[in-house]
Amino acid sequence: MKILFSLIIFITPLFAFVENTTKGYANCMACHISPNGGGVLTDYGRSLSRELSTFEGPQGFEQPFYGLAKNTENLKIGGHFRKLQFNAENDQVKLSRTFTMQNNVEFAYKYHKAFLVGTLGTQEGPDDSEGKGEYLSERHYVLIESSDNSRVRFGKFRQHFGINDPNHTRFVKNNLGFGSCSESYNLEYMHFFEWGEINLSQSLGNFFDEDEFNSTEKNIAFNYTHYLEGSSRIGFSLLTGKDEDSKRNLYGLNAVFPIGAKGLGRSEIDFEEKADLESTQNQNALYGSHVYGLNMYRGVFAYLVFEHAQSNLDEYETLITSPGLGLQLLPIAHLEVQLEYQKREFHNDLGNVQDRFFAVMHLYH
Repeated sequence: MKILFSLIIFITPLFAFVENTTKGYANCMACHISPNGGGVLTDYGRSLSRELSTFEGPQGFEQPFYGLAKNTENLKIGGHFRKLQFNAENDQVKLSRTFTMQNNVEFAYKYHKAFLVGTLGTQEGPDDSEGKGEYLSERHYVLIESSDNSRVRFGKFRQHFGINDPNHTRFVKNNLGFGSCSESYNLEYMHFFEWGEINLSQSLGNFFDEDEFNSTEKNIAFNYTHYLEGSSRIGFSLLTGKDEDSKRNLYGLNAVFPIGAKGLGRSEIDFEEKADLESTQNQNALYGSHVYGLNMYRGVFAYLVFEHAQSNLDEYETLITSPGLGLQLLPIAHLEVQLEYQKREFHNDLGNVQDRFFAVMHLYH
């Protein structure tokens, strides 16, 4: 049997712990400046990170850079440092690498009812990565509190669709254009209700690079989320857009819910209709990601994962199934360690199963 330990390169921000929904935090803004989660933490979010870790550490340990810096009422700071260790082995190659995937600092400055948010860092990855070491601002945007219950955002960030899964290599993210380095310039409006939230956004591509602007998809996306009893959420997402080669419609369903006292489930299924603009040929696809786990101990989460992808529903050979298991550790505030193993089978080559493994250390200052 061939063994392939996969290289997972997501140079994007990786911590919107949507699992906290089951702890009563259905709304991401309890912990993050961003209304969709991820990025700079609020003071409450920092405190919660310490409380949910296995070892709380001394008082003040939750502060930026473990107390070396202090947040103020108007300035929140943070950053990301991510390291990957992987091995690859098959009949042709044996490979082992350890490298930095992400290294940046992030700030959110509040002026009246507006936040200016941005990251400053460098392009990371393997030594042969294009642009490695060059300056990189993964996201920068203005967020306006248009009312107590609504937000308007404009700038460069990852467009919201479905669950804000921290692993952007999942089929439902990477295969649909929401994976690594998919940030673009967007205009977004969010409104919050007691029962849920709505999100409407328009992608404008990247108009600072004329060639990229012409090839990047322009679209409109709509997300609806309904809170259930304070510990669950269900939602659906719609997107319609086109680029220079094709147009598509996306339809998604998602849910986050508790299972008993210590378990939780998280599922997302997305259906894509895609048409080639030149040939007018249509192709339908279906992608899914499902995680079911158990909080073994504070800061220790073990889970089962099942991913499936079929890029053409008319051709069974395009089906890929990928069951596995993983372990997420939060030993101290602002430190995450994730291990995951999958057995992936391509149905155009049945019997040739790939064993896949990755280990990531993520420090979100």
